[in-house]
Amino acid sequence: MRFRCGLLRNSALLTLALLTSSLTPTTFAAEPTNTPKAIEGRLQSLVGDLKKRLEIAPAIVVTIVPTNALMMSVEAPEEPAKPFVLSIDASFLGTLTDEEIEAAIAHELGHVWIFTHHPYLQTEELANQIAMRAVSRASLERVYAKVWERGGTKGDLARFLGAPPAAQPATAGLASDTAAH
Repeated sequence: MRFRCGLLRNSALLTLALLTSSLTPTTFAAEPTNTPKAIEGRLQSLVGDLKKRLEIAPAIVVTIVPTNALMMSVEAPEEPAKPFVLSIDASFLGTLTDEEIEAAIAHELGHVWIFTHHPYLQTEELANQIAMRAVSRASLERVYAKVWERGGTKGDLARFLGAPPAAQPATAGLASDTAAH
């Protein structure tokens, strides 16, 4: 059974050449050489770090593709001995900051975590809850803004990220301290 998850179902029709021609030294993809293999190597290293932080065991292979209609997606292996495949649209990757790349990958790894624990509970919100164990909500919000901008749509952040945490009034702690005395 094949399983595929992604940030958005929208086509991105730019090629890998756009990525390599648009890199700047301040992007995650900046390397002594900006070849797709060098970039994939850095992304693979990031995946390894996030796997440790999110306590995910299965092998995951990163690949940059010229086009991914989902922009970034993870596909479960057909056989247990094979790795999950994380495919990243080259042109979408070129629009993300380092922090956004980390957040988007953490989201996809959230799907891997769900698949290996509760494969029938796949939701974007649950994948983001897993991702927020390693990255900030704000970084995921920025990723969704870019996804929706590319797709010409607007979504509901609460549907994808859950309700924002309730802001604590600055005096809340003082009131409880005063009541205790």
